[in-house]
Amino acid sequence: GETVVLVDDGMAMGSTMRASIKLCKNKNAEGIVVAVPVSSEEVARKVGKIVDEVVVLEKPEFFRAVAQVYEQWHDVSSEEALQIAEKWEREQ
Repeated sequence: GETVVLVDDGMAMGSTMRASIKLCKNKNAEGIVVAVPVSSEEVARKVGKIVDEVVVLEKPEFFRAVAQVYEQWHDVSSEEALQIAEKWEREQ
């Protein structure tokens, strides 16, 4: 019954975001807002049809990948993700 704001580092194909949207709808979210720094125009339009609002800061004309708009980009390994999660748990 709450409005959910889904945030990601960007939408390439939009599949992860669509899965998150589906989860929120299954949990009866009252509203869904998607906020990302970058997306293609096409993906933003498609996602916009299934949520209440989409906020995209940049829609490059020749969009290839989310990483193209970041000065520094690296993939997070499973090990690094686990370390971050463990650190967060300890700090809670």
